[in-house]
Amino acid sequence: MNFKKFFSSLVVILLLQGCAFAPSSMSILSGQEPMLRSKNTYDSYLALEYLTFSRKLISVKDEKNADYFAKKGKEVSLGKGQAPENPLKWKADSVQMAEMILMQKRLEDVLNTPKIKFYLPIQTAHLAYLYDCWIARESKEIFRADELAQCRVRFSKLLGEIENYIDDFGKDKTPKVEIKELEFEHFEILFDLAIFKLNEKGNKDLVALLKHLKELSGNYRLLLVGNADRLGQELYNETLAFDRTQIVKNYLLKNGVAEKLIEIRSIGEDFPDILTKDGDSNQFNRSVGIYIMKGNGTFDNYPLPLLENITYRAEVEKARDGRGLK
Repeated sequence: MNFKKFFSSLVVILLLQGCAFAPSSMSILSGQEPMLRSKNTYDSYLALEYLTFSRKLISVKDEKNADYFAKKGKEVSLGKGQAPENPLKWKADSVQMAEMILMQKRLEDVLNTPKIKFYLPIQTAHLAYLYDCWIARESKEIFRADELAQCRVRFSKLLGEIENYIDDFGKDKTPKVEIKELEFEHFEILFDLAIFKLNEKGNKDLVALLKHLKELSGNYRLLLVGNADRLGQELYNETLAFDRTQIVKNYLLKNGVAEKLIEIRSIGEDFPDILTKDGDSNQFNRSVGIYIMKGNGTFDNYPLPLLENITYRAEVEKARDGRGLK
């Protein structure tokens, strides 16, 4: 017997036996099934989709394609990305080719959306499987009818749903905040030097204010802002400004304005209408500003001119420095 021929035959037999005993992709993927079901990731769900698909193909005695998709599932389970099936490879119906290529592009856009596989792992895995199912099994002319093309029809519906989710997810969900500028009217009551009682002009101006309030339609609120000029000590001016607001408030209460409609702020000499040197007097800075806000709002959220506003204070001090008015 030729030794070399015998040895070659033996090697072939051993190799064939080795192949016979090598586990198939289907058996490997089936063995991984419990682990895949516990992972809850896009890759694990897609591998399970291919495993189920392979079993269906075996049930109809399509061992070749069953093995093909089992191998694809095994690769996916190992974290190796797999591209959607190519319609040309499967010799798809030419009438459906344009639709398949378009759908493949839309599928790839979905799968490349950041975090979509994290948020929708089951749905995106099923979508990828449905496309491959369509291309591999339903790409022939006979499956053009909806009642036969189950994978194609389900793929199209699910694709639309996920695209709508992505579109909605990308929208800004922050509640819209309507910025409404404050609408107010302004009256000014002027006072004499070092006095917090109303003078003749102050009384006339308040009469005009009351007449205006009676003519208003709808609800309103009033803000009284007390001011003083820069003559005298700062603490004295703060007290004087407060007393002026109280005088105006009491006048309004006696003439029918409800107390709940009146807010008060006293700012002394800090926010003058006219910039002056310390120690100078100016009647325009000896006032109670009366702001009328229409509606049921509050003045709390509005930094009006002449109110305690840090930015305004800085501008006043800067202007004084520039004019040498310190």
